[in-house]
Amino acid sequence: MNFKKISLSLFAGLLAVTGLQAQDTTLLFNGGTQVAITGGGILYVDGAVDNASGLFSNAGYTTVNRSFTNGGTATGGGAATGVYYVAGDWINNNVFNADQSEVSLIGSAQSITGTQATTFYNLTLNTPGSVKTQTIDASVLNIDSINDCESATTDYKLYILNTDTGAIVRGTGFVSSTGPGRLFRSTKSTNTYFFPTGYNNGGVVEFRPVEFTPSVADSEAYSVRFAYNDPTFDGYPRTTRAANVTTIDSVFYHLLKQYNATTPAVLSIYYNPATDGNWNSIGRWQAVPEWQNLDSANDISAVAANAPYYRMTMTGWTDNGNEPHALINGQEVTVPFAFPNVFAPNGADQTNNNTFHIINEGDEVVVQEMRIYDRWGVPVYDGNRDGGMRVTPTSGTQPTYCWDGKYDGKLQPMGNYVYVASVKIESTGKVKTVSGNLALLW
Repeated sequence: MNFKKISLSLFAGLLAVTGLQAQDTTLLFNGGTQVAITGGGILYVDGAVDNASGLFSNAGYTTVNRSFTNGGTATGGGAATGVYYVAGDWINNNVFNADQSEVSLIGSAQSITGTQATTFYNLTLNTPGSVKTQTIDASVLNIDSINDCESATTDYKLYILNTDTGAIVRGTGFVSSTGPGRLFRSTKSTNTYFFPTGYNNGGVVEFRPVEFTPSVADSEAYSVRFAYNDPTFDGYPRTTRAANVTTIDSVFYHLLKQYNATTPAVLSIYYNPATDGNWNSIGRWQAVPEWQNLDSANDISAVAANAPYYRMTMTGWTDNGNEPHALINGQEVTVPFAFPNVFAPNGADQTNNNTFHIINEGDEVVVQEMRIYDRWGVPVYDGNRDGGMRVTPTSGTQPTYCWDGKYDGKLQPMGNYVYVASVKIESTGKVKTVSGNLALLW
């Protein structure tokens, strides 16, 4: 095999290659000199590299058959695009200046570790089916190629700082978090950002990714953790739920968070109906605390994605500081309210039937808008325009919109009218539109 020339510049300290009899391999040890692999140069070490101190500058191709340990300063060769191929652990204990380099982890079971968090430029995970485990936080400035590997964050954070939606490259790979670890992505567009989260369930990959689509193109960030566990065991009991929540997924849930902004986004959670069951909404552990249905205005729907997956998608998702989210089945809660179909502004009953307003037992709904049209479609009453708040309604105690039968100060003719109202159900936060016919009598 022909190797290109490399430059090894020796200053103070020691550069040595020694035999390791116990491991039957070799070690490149730098005790304080400058090691420089020039552009296009190749360095192959059939063992470990320990850059204990000094400078290790790699503008070429460095292959290390065991671990690479940095206790001094390691670089990507300045403006060059050096590549580190490492078959053992990546151990950073001091300064790593990535420049525009690539670190390619080519072993079967490796760790990203050390006492100092590494900021990679390009990080590539190789060897299909292998696991690369973090024991410290890590960041990627450009491209994180997880390919067909498991990127195991465990208790730590993986930051993808490139705001391009293509900053994560994968085949069948996924990012797992067996502890409180997270996958973070920086965003700066209204495009869709994919979070390829999953879990290795005894050799079976449970792939349950998440997508966020920001509503504005400003500097934001989102984090996702996939928890393959009954939320009850983690302090979010499924039996504690709002009245409009019937069941909560007992197999997995996600922890979701937004940073640097509070603007809405479209949220999608992927699931497999064949193994996960069928669901109709997204729940969040919040407020009371309890599991609550986020479907407040029919803004959540399940759509088929890449087989066998479906996406549960919510428009207008906002972060309120409560991270646990789960697939749920929600139901419409029936609350006792109604609008009358007849009223008499000049009638003898001056307490119950002389205005048109909601009959609202127990103040369980709030009228947010109300309009009334005559048979020609003229809006003879608009609550936002005309006001008419009734301080003591017939039923309930909340002030509400009401119509006294007048338009422009004049009592309207007897006949049929149409009302349209927007009401908010207090127990669920859901807003619905109701309409119907009413008769005005003198």
